[in-house]
Amino acid sequence: MSKQNTLLLLMVLSFFPGCAGGPQGPIAGGRLVGLPASGAIHDWNFASPEEYVDLEVRGTDPYSVTIHYYVVDGALYVEAGDNYWSRWRPMLWADPIARVRFDGRVYPVRAVEVTAPAEVARVLPEFYKKDRDEPSAACRVNWDPDVCAFKGRFYRLDSRG
Repeated sequence: MSKQNTLLLLMVLSFFPGCAGGPQGPIAGGRLVGLPASGAIHDWNFASPEEYVDLEVRGTDPYSVTIHYYVVDGALYVEAGDNYWSRWRPMLWADPIARVRFDGRVYPVRAVEVTAPAEVARVLPEFYKKDRDEPSAACRVNWDPDVCAFKGRFYRLDSRG
């Protein structure tokens, strides 16, 4: 094999998700690679400055993506509502055991669907802020999910450490 072909092969393989230890930008990956976190996390505020998290679902055949997340009152949330284009969401619904990676550390979590309207209302401002959506004035009054026309589903990612 020529040097040029070898270089091309290495470049292609470097973008292959299963080889990279997780997702590569918008391309899904496999099992997250990183230092295992030690102990339970009770306050996720350390992660607040970041825009995205790497999320791994389906532990038996790991599938990972890079997505927005939200930290509210020290709790970690992701939005995982119905989305025709998303493969990871149905995997999370089927099995809530997941892992997240921040700054090279991998944290085991359990996804818990948020159904209490008050908790959804606490997360909505961060959702709109991070996703750069502009809520209506009526929505901003009390962040009622119905008034905001929010059709998604938030999941709180509780530490399993």
